[in-house]
Amino acid sequence: MSGRHGMNWTHEGVCLPRIVTKETLDAVLNFQIRDDDIVVASFPKTGTNWVAEIAFKILRAAGKTEQTVDSVEFGPMEMKRPTATQPGYVTIADIPSPRLVVTHLPIQLASKGISKPQNKVKVLVPMRNPKDTAVSTFHFHKKLMPLKGGNPDSVRWEEFAEDFNSGTVPFGDYCDWLTGWWKMRDDPHFLFLKYEDMKKDLLSAVKAIVAFLEVDLDESTIKGIAEASTFNNMKADMDNSKMAERRNIARKGIIGDWKNTFSSKESDLFDSWYEKKLGGTGLTFDFE
Repeated sequence: MSGRHGMNWTHEGVCLPRIVTKETLDAVLNFQIRDDDIVVASFPKTGTNWVAEIAFKILRAAGKTEQTVDSVEFGPMEMKRPTATQPGYVTIADIPSPRLVVTHLPIQLASKGISKPQNKVKVLVPMRNPKDTAVSTFHFHKKLMPLKGGNPDSVRWEEFAEDFNSGTVPFGDYCDWLTGWWKMRDDPHFLFLKYEDMKKDLLSAVKAIVAFLEVDLDESTIKGIAEASTFNNMKADMDNSKMAERRNIARKGIIGDWKNTFSSKESDLFDSWYEKKLGGTGLTFDFE
């Protein structure tokens, strides 16, 4: 890989960040998923923290946990965050139930307890249109460069757009990632949530998650959770987080921001890429 891919490596054809090691992948594959685990399986920058926070708020309102996203400093199970001392899976092994487990891995590399869930395991899969995902990932990479000892100006959009399109970004080709998990759409252990739908009607999304988690909450509690989970309210919480990585997560949180970044040529390239990969899957996205 060229210089700009120095922070990544390839495993079984999937591009991964170097903070995900072969040793960790082997450990994660057979990691013991508990019957009451709630999992967020997401490609980075597609609404991971948004969905995780809503799930936590629902569990707290139902009296099932006292934890918050900030109090559970683990991040994705396969990653060792820049400020953490150990990979996420080591940390979450000791967390009391019900646990919230996060993974960014494609389905073929994910823990078997998540890719083939048994019993009462619940897997939430947020999805976002590929163009906004690419732009959001680009800005996130720039923000994280100083944490990794790099220069934010070394990340150029034109190069990044090519990389995203060719799958040479962390966690690989986003369309391949999507189609892998989307195959599980008829499995009752899974709930797929589109970022754009959540932006347009958050209350309905929260209701869907409440029903999926089989939690009994009254209408006013659900409305309160939706209100507290709007992007602007969550951004304020994140910007004030005690974790450096979380302070960098929320940016604009809008649909269609890609138009401020993409050239028409880049837009056409993306169109042909995801139409080829997602065509016939029934998976479509709103781009504005």
